[in-house]
Amino acid sequence: MDCWILYDRADLESNGFFADRLREHGESLGLDCSIVTTDSIDPYDAPDVVVSRTRDAELTSMLEDVGATVFNRSSVSRICNDKAATYSLMRSIGVPFLPYSLPGSEPPAGPPWVVKDRMGHGGTEVFLARDASEMEQLMSGLDHPLVQTAAPVMGRDLRVYVMGGRVVASVLRSSDTDFRANFKLGGRAEVVECPDAAMDAVRRIVPELMPDFVGIDFVFGDGGDVFLNEVEDVVGTRMLYTLTDMDPARMYMEYIAQRV
Repeated sequence: MDCWILYDRADLESNGFFADRLREHGESLGLDCSIVTTDSIDPYDAPDVVVSRTRDAELTSMLEDVGATVFNRSSVSRICNDKAATYSLMRSIGVPFLPYSLPGSEPPAGPPWVVKDRMGHGGTEVFLARDASEMEQLMSGLDHPLVQTAAPVMGRDLRVYVMGGRVVASVLRSSDTDFRANFKLGGRAEVVECPDAAMDAVRRIVPELMPDFVGIDFVFGDGGDVFLNEVEDVVGTRMLYTLTDMDPARMYMEYIAQRV
C-alpha cells in the first residue's frame, strides 16, 4: 500500500528527523512510504494513504477527493488552522475559551491583549499588547489579526497530546521570561496528569473534530480554570521525545496501519 508522508518544503527542512522516523516505521509495517513535499506532487496521482504534515486543507481535500485516506483529514486541518473556526467549534460544544475579536469589531476586555495571526502556529506570530496603540500597531503587521483577552495566568500553558481518540501525554509548559510558554521558544516543560477540566474539554472536542493526532492547548485562569487556546493540527513531537520514552512516530504509524 503506497503512502505519502507529506510536508511543506520549509517544514521538512526543520523536521527531517520525524519525517524519517515516520517513513522507517511505516516501511516496517508494510507500507510503501515516500517523503514528499507539497510543491513536488500531482494531487491527482495520490496514493492510498497520506500522512499529512502540511496545513494546506485545500490540498488535502483534493487528495481525499481522488481517494486517498488522509491523516489528519482536511476538515481537521481547515478548523484547527483557523483560530476563529476553532473557537466557533468550541462555542458549539461548550468548551470555554477567552473572548476575542476580529478586525472591525470592538476588542474584548483588556488590556493586556494577545494579538495573534488567526492562521498562525507555534507561537511565532503571537504578541502581547499593553495598550490600545500597541494593539493597533501589532494588528497592522499581521495578515489575519485576531485580538484576545490575555490569560489571567501568563507564561504557563498545557498541551494535551491526543492520538486515535485517546490522551497519550499531557505536558505543562512554563516560562519566566515570556508570556508564551512554547518549548521551542525556550520554555520549560514537564509531563503532568491531565487536569479534570482539560480532560472534560478533550472528551467534548474529540467526537466532534475526529482528529488522528493533534495537540490541544489550554491556558489557565486564576482559580485553576482552563481555557482552550488552540488545537495544533501538525503537532510537534519534540517534547515527547525529550521528556518521555515514547516514540510518537512509531505510535502514529502503528495507528495508521491499523486504520487502513
